[in-house]
Amino acid sequence: RRTAGGGSPTRRPLLTPGPTCNIIVTRMRGERIDLALKGLADPIRRHTVQRLVQGPATAGQLAALFSVSRPAVSRHLRVLRRTGLVTATSSGRNVWYQTRPAALAGLSEWLDAVARRAADAPTLAAQGGPDPPDHRRPR
Repeated sequence: RRTAGGGSPTRRPLLTPGPTCNIIVTRMRGERIDLALKGLADPIRRHTVQRLVQGPATAGQLAALFSVSRPAVSRHLRVLRRTGLVTATSSGRNVWYQTRPAALAGLSEWLDAVARRAADAPTLAAQGGPDPPDHRRPR
């Protein structure tokens, strides 16, 4: 989305707080949660984070795990760095990547809060509403 003058993108809130909207508050701000979830939307980036929680690795080491080029892995790492989930540290000729535990903990805290809220939320059946549709295929 661009502004009418072709300038920077306009940002609209996804949720407008109102009297019936309870916002889940965590240490991680909404924009960071959005970035983190977008960063983890790609399977290669999710697998990269899963590998990096085991310890630091270079782009070359990570590229050996996937059937994509090293430049493609570097682009995925750049996205993960922008989300704040991964950091990069230069050491000689190598750049080592590692996860940021605080960022992962913030995302986990938010997901846990959402899951708790969902578990406590009323259901259609509990409110005497219609049964949810059966989406199974007929036999």
